[in-house]
Amino acid sequence: MKHKISAKRLSDTLFEIAKNNDSIEQVKTSIIEFDNILRTNNELKSFVQSKRFSQVEKLAILMDALGSSFNGFVLGIVSYTSGIKASKIIRQVKNNFIDTYKDMKNIVSVHATFSSEVSEEELNDIQKKLSSYLNKDAELTFEVDPSLIGGAKFRIDNMFLDASVKSQLKNIKSDLMKI
Repeated sequence: MKHKISAKRLSDTLFEIAKNNDSIEQVKTSIIEFDNILRTNNELKSFVQSKRFSQVEKLAILMDALGSSFNGFVLGIVSYTSGIKASKIIRQVKNNFIDTYKDMKNIVSVHATFSSEVSEEELNDIQKKLSSYLNKDAELTFEVDPSLIGGAKFRIDNMFLDASVKSQLKNIKSDLMKI
């Protein structure tokens, strides 16, 4: 049986159910964990993709095997999916759920790339300034890339800011090549 409900709609439904049951945090943790395990456990992936079981049978098996470890609402969404794209749909549900969660909590994801190591104090200061500037709680992750020479690059959700010496040198080179 082919389902015609999109991952976005499944995610919105899951979010509303979680919100109405005051279990948003538990559902968020559960969907993230389930997706992580689904990526690495081929037996679970095969079971989720299987069309041999009805939705009701699949839910009963999931609840029996994983009900103590995962939220029942998440397992209900998982039981609804089947076929080769099931794991992709679950990943999309997870991503949409997290996006909705971040919107509700006024959180923005920021990934920074620095040219050298940054102290914990400097990271906290950067996070506070970003939160203030963006009027949202900045969820900061970072990495170090010495090839930047100096400065930093930021990815704020889907916006990129590049203030690295490497990119400035590339821009100067490009401008000189035009002359």
